[in-house]
Amino acid sequence: MTVLKPGRHHLFAACLLTQGLLVFGLMVVARAGVVASTIVLGLAACFVPYAIALKLARDLFNRTRSEQVALAALFVFGLAFVFAPPALSDDVHRFLWEGRVWLEGFNPYALAPADPSLAHLRNDSWAAINNKPLASIYPPLSHALFVLIGMLGGGIWTVKLLALIAHAFTTIAVARISTDSRAPLALALNPLLLSEGALNGHLDVLTGLALLVSAWSLSRHRILRAAIATCVAVGLKAVGLVMVPLFARRPVAFSVVALVSAVVLSPLVAFQSLADAASGPAQFAARWRGNESLYAVIEWMSGQVFEQSVAITVARAGVFGVVLAVGAISVAKRIPPVRATRILLWTTLLLSPQVHPWYLAWLLPIEVASGRLAGLVWSASVLCAYAPIDRWLAEGVWEMPIALQVAEYSLVTAALIIEGHYWRDREDIST
Repeated sequence: MTVLKPGRHHLFAACLLTQGLLVFGLMVVARAGVVASTIVLGLAACFVPYAIALKLARDLFNRTRSEQVALAALFVFGLAFVFAPPALSDDVHRFLWEGRVWLEGFNPYALAPADPSLAHLRNDSWAAINNKPLASIYPPLSHALFVLIGMLGGGIWTVKLLALIAHAFTTIAVARISTDSRAPLALALNPLLLSEGALNGHLDVLTGLALLVSAWSLSRHRILRAAIATCVAVGLKAVGLVMVPLFARRPVAFSVVALVSAVVLSPLVAFQSLADAASGPAQFAARWRGNESLYAVIEWMSGQVFEQSVAITVARAGVFGVVLAVGAISVAKRIPPVRATRILLWTTLLLSPQVHPWYLAWLLPIEVASGRLAGLVWSASVLCAYAPIDRWLAEGVWEMPIALQVAEYSLVTAALIIEGHYWRDREDIST
């Protein structure tokens, strides 16, 4: 270990201790059943010692010791969250339900939780599911994880522990790839990733890991590994499709990855008509909306020309077209794969009609591995998206205050502008 200033070392330890005390305090109050907004405020407070610790960590540890400290703190903080109730999301209950449905011999792509033929399976997890009339929206590899969780006992803590382990493996991957010794600390201790994984049970960091491995492998011309990682990403979440255009200069690999991706996603539409009211993917694609930024502008502009129902279709098709165009430009300009993937993920998220906080787990591994900061800023400001959660839990009404939405994306925009100026003449792993 290389220690430049003992005082900085002690301050770093104090920041870790402070964040740890906040995390354990959140575990206690979550178990006590406080209102969800209290948890959100506590997570926001965690970003203060987190940011100071990252500032202090420059040149404080070598890469090996930084990874060790990051993993140790990750498991201490994460295990506290594992044994707290999922305070900010009920998605974990659908994961448990769909895994159980498969193990009982039924198909959650074809049968929504509200289907009478599944009535004999109803339990506490079923009661906590939202959108019960809608069938599954998750690709097959996510379902494989749900089945594994069911085979391991089907408890909420099982999902959360799996999310924590996935966070640890992603931290190790970032430590191996990044040239910045602080990178494993930035990922492991990120309060949003800790809460969305170990607290709320979201597994999206696995998608982020697959995207990082795919981009990094492409940059090293390891095409088979990149292709496998891309197909894994698609099998976990459809956002993995952003990687497919980056294989365009390799026709055989492109064809295989595109074909496998289409096959992997086919169950989402194979078991019911997209016009079916119970079609989860169709409903998600057509009407889901929340915490959007640029998409709101695109839909408003479409609404000036078309009827509202048509404007929504036009806006969403336009978003798809823009993402595809960005991918094509990245290939045509030979933008390095890591940088191109980062650009595609930012484009997708900023144009998406729905940005849940846990979606940032797709971006943060590649963001941190690249030494960038804008994604970390967004991981803090995205907590604004939880502003309506108390009313949602009490009344089932979700109304996002526009002022907070503007504040969130104003911070993100400022971070991107400052980062662009800072990095203009600096090299990173993307090159």
